[in-house]
Amino acid sequence: MLGYMDGIKGIIFDKDGTLFDYGEVWGPILFKAISRGLSTAHLPEERRRQCTLDFMKVLGVDDKGNTYPNGIIFRHDRKITATLRILRLCMLYRLSPFMVGRAMFSFMKKTDLGLEERIESMEFPGVREVFEEAYKRGYILGIVTNDTLRSTSLFLQKMGISDYISFIRTKDSPTHPKPNPEAIKEFCDEKGLESLEVAIIGDTIVDMEFAHLGKAGYAVAVLTGSGDIERLQKQADAVYPTLLDLLSDPVLFP
Repeated sequence: MLGYMDGIKGIIFDKDGTLFDYGEVWGPILFKAISRGLSTAHLPEERRRQCTLDFMKVLGVDDKGNTYPNGIIFRHDRKITATLRILRLCMLYRLSPFMVGRAMFSFMKKTDLGLEERIESMEFPGVREVFEEAYKRGYILGIVTNDTLRSTSLFLQKMGISDYISFIRTKDSPTHPKPNPEAIKEFCDEKGLESLEVAIIGDTIVDMEFAHLGKAGYAVAVLTGSGDIERLQKQADAVYPTLLDLLSDPVLFP
């Protein structure tokens, strides 16, 4: 890729796993929600706990904050494989696939998960610092996420970065979701930019594919989401441990 010789003028950030550690935030929330969803199956407590953990691995995270790169959260292209894994778990635990399917859909939509209470006491170190510095340098900043607008707004307000962002696309937007590059085109059309003048910051292979398909000028990966360092290094122009490390990037912050 590396089309940044013409100069990067806009930066599109992913949210979950990029602006914060995915497992740390969502692991406990999903564990509680899935366990609650499985309560109607009347499994013994220890077996329900193990069942919950098995389903969480299919999603891509566990209750300790560990992430699994092949989970459906990080690999949207593996829905068929994830469905087969879910069906096998239904057989193992003698659960109704329809009940589990409804529950999993609710989890993926992130409805009724106690999000506001969870993030109220959380800190997001480095996020405001990065956005403030990028804004000072004149970058046009956007967020493109497969999360909902409500959830996204809660996070951005808590982080104190809403005023720096002039472009948002979420699951609720009519725009095709990543890795479809439609959001990059909309960003460029709205802001008067060429795709080579845009950098993409994300944590998954999907984000890197989004950058490539959209002909972005620069693609940067952070390891606070999928943690899939081997594959990310092959597709990204640069890889950093956290978002804060982005401030040392020689292209964006020389």
